Amino acid sequence: MSKAGHAAGTTVEPSDAVRAAQAEIRKDPSLPENYTLLAGSLRTLAQSLRERDPQSSDHLLHLACAAAWEAKTRSGPGLTSGRTKQEVKILIAWVRTKNHLGPEASESLMDQIRSDYLDRALDSTDPLREAGV
Repeated sequence: MSKAGHAAGTTVEPSDAVRAAQAEIRKDPSLPENYTLLAGSLRTLAQSLRERDPQSSDHLLHLACAAAWEAKTRSGPGLTSGRTKQEVKILIAWVRTKNHLGPEASESLMDQIRSDYLDRALDSTDPLREAGV
């Protein structure tokens, strides 16, 4: 079980999982898997908001994209975990669908999203406050 996802069989609220993942990054910012954990937590939180607040959900998905792309960048070629690859795949699919992009353009946009949103994704309160959580 992930530290930010489940603890001793109890389900953690998505906003708590985001905070826990951010705390893990503060403890060890060099570990790519911490960014993957944050991306997954943000994506789960975005899914929970999709029905009632699509705009906030999209914002959280941008933050998730930034975190996932950072995980991929920090992993380096050939060292990316399966979990990171899966998060990146899911989020690139969202970017491609939302923006009607091809594969190369979507990777370029992911890099731009990382540049624009990573600091906000790592902030201890910003992603949650902006989403109204």
